[in-house]
Amino acid sequence: MPNDAIHTRKGYPLEKPVISSGPTVLDLFAGAGGFSLGFHWAGFRTRVAIDHNPLAVETLQTNFASDEFLPLHRDLSRFTPEHLRREMKSSGIVPSFDVVIGGPPCQGWSKVGRGKIRSLNSSGDDIVGFTDPRNRLYRRYLDFIRSFKPKVAVMENVPGMLSHKGRNVAENVAESLADLGYRVTWSLLNASHYGVPQERERLIFVGVRKDEGVEFSFPEWKTEKGRRAFPHVTVRDAIGDLPIIRNGAKEWVRPYRRSGKPSAYARFMRSTADKNTIFDHVCRMQNDQDLEAFRLMKQGGKYVDLPKRLKRYRDDIFDDKYKKLYWDRPSWCVTAHLGKDCYTHIHPSQARTISIREAARLQSFPDSFYFAGPMGSKFALIGNAVPPVMSRFIATAVREQVFEVTESAKRKAV
Repeated sequence: MPNDAIHTRKGYPLEKPVISSGPTVLDLFAGAGGFSLGFHWAGFRTRVAIDHNPLAVETLQTNFASDEFLPLHRDLSRFTPEHLRREMKSSGIVPSFDVVIGGPPCQGWSKVGRGKIRSLNSSGDDIVGFTDPRNRLYRRYLDFIRSFKPKVAVMENVPGMLSHKGRNVAENVAESLADLGYRVTWSLLNASHYGVPQERERLIFVGVRKDEGVEFSFPEWKTEKGRRAFPHVTVRDAIGDLPIIRNGAKEWVRPYRRSGKPSAYARFMRSTADKNTIFDHVCRMQNDQDLEAFRLMKQGGKYVDLPKRLKRYRDDIFDDKYKKLYWDRPSWCVTAHLGKDCYTHIHPSQARTISIREAARLQSFPDSFYFAGPMGSKFALIGNAVPPVMSRFIATAVREQVFEVTESAKRKAV
């Protein structure tokens, strides 16, 4: 794999994890592979990654290519654990996993009140009352946990699960995993607390199989003295070292020319990339009216702040249609909407929207990471991803609390 640098709590020293014998991972709804990349940095190895998007699978194949890695373009609403076992055996891969990770799509939670998620039975029937077809992908995630019985199950989802029509759906999700034999811990994490230059809140569930005798706990992002345990990374730290480009720049591979000393985060982003060139540092073309608006906006400014002559949309509905990033704060959430337009992420000092590479940096993907497809598809892959640096924090905690503890116990028993 090309991305072998590790981000630690104290900074960004470079290490190369031993992954040939690390715990094995199945990545469901893998997308661009941000979840897997973080687990890779923590010493795990993804055996299989599955996604329905062919561009996501091409991205996975390019960045994680190895003889022991199987990226699959499959629709998980139809592709079952039994199908996967057959494909793995035919590829010469042992059909077992130590960890199953994934972020099932969340569109169907809007009707979760019709049924209680935990109502599973040992025969593997559908969740009683959970009839919205958009939720079948969540059921599929549970099917794979039930079938492969990994030591650890890790799931990522949106904060909206905390409250739906007065119900805490997250508790029901935890109960679903508990019914399958897992001791479950869940928490709402903000990526900016763990060294990611982005305010991005996500629910993370970690289930440890009960026979492991371990109860997982999320490490605090602050020390006992109240200090940050991880670096506070700003937009300037993340993208300030990148070459200046113009509106509509389309030079997909360009010389890396920028004076000044890059931040520790920027050095980490470049640590596995070509030192002289950078790719995907391109952005959308905006019209003259947009460019005038961008120049007038202050950092943190929104569409509603613009003079009337520069507004093409109703500002009572689209008050934050345009948003200009702050240099000295983390970015707000990078979303898949960037695949349609980038008005929500205007560069702090250049009259343009952010580039593909800048979006990747804000999501904590290193500069060596390739995204397949045209510009819109690349932005969407980035916006849908789990930030790899945040994933590494989760993976490291899992490795230390589950795998290193159990291995130590086995050695003592001998």
